[in-house]
Amino acid sequence: MRFGMKVVVFLRHQNLKLTFKIKNIMAYKITDSCVACGSCIDECPVGAITEGDIYVIDADACVGCGTCAGACPNEAIVED
Repeated sequence: MRFGMKVVVFLRHQNLKLTFKIKNIMAYKITDSCVACGSCIDECPVGAITEGDIYVIDADACVGCGTCAGACPNEAIVED
């Protein structure tokens, strides 16, 4: 299941290529229930999760697949 998409438009006569990304319809966020076990980072197929003082999901990078939520043992990842 993919909610983000990349659109490429070619303008033939002007030899231009426009590329833009449509923002994800659904992303996930990590709640205060997170215990920083790292399961979500290992499972994210696009590397949208970063580790710091707390774990954070980059909404622009998230493709909305939900793999991280399924991997979280504390159910700390929810739809945003």
